[in-house]
Amino acid sequence: MENNTYRLSLKFLTYGGKVREELSAHEMIERKVYQLGNKTAERTQFLVEEHGERVYAYTYAGQDAVKTDAAIGKRGPLHVSAAGKAILAELPSQRIDEILSESLSVRKKEDLLDELRTIRERGYAFNDEESIPGLRAVGVPVMRPDKSVLGAISVSGPAERLRGEYFREELPSLLLGTVNEIELNLKYS
Repeated sequence: MENNTYRLSLKFLTYGGKVREELSAHEMIERKVYQLGNKTAERTQFLVEEHGERVYAYTYAGQDAVKTDAAIGKRGPLHVSAAGKAILAELPSQRIDEILSESLSVRKKEDLLDELRTIRERGYAFNDEESIPGLRAVGVPVMRPDKSVLGAISVSGPAERLRGEYFREELPSLLLGTVNEIELNLKYS
């Protein structure tokens, strides 16, 4: 209590930090999030799924990054972010149904399931101004050696900068290469 007002303790930071450190390859993931942010000059993040929601585990704002409310520990629906959709695409269909059962209409769910099949085939997801007008993102799932999804890494930025070939081809390629390196380290460490 401070000034006769209750507030959360910073002790939760200790607990959350310990859980985050238990992520496989957490040091490498953190380093890759920073490297991507520096290379692209955009906002980069690594998300995990917990209780059917996306949770930001690592974020980094590159030199030209747009300020958003994405902060470590922030939660939200999986289906409205590139990284969240990348995670959803790799989950078992029963788990996807559990997560989406109450949040979407039947038609929107069918459309999303079609999109998830495409994401699974090509290996990356897009967010084309779906969660924040004017903001786009590309996300790629990070898989464990047992083929279960660990999380997803993404790059986000203004639609005016993330467009054309850069958005549709170069960023996905950069992210796929980064994830390949993370997954190799997971497999052989």
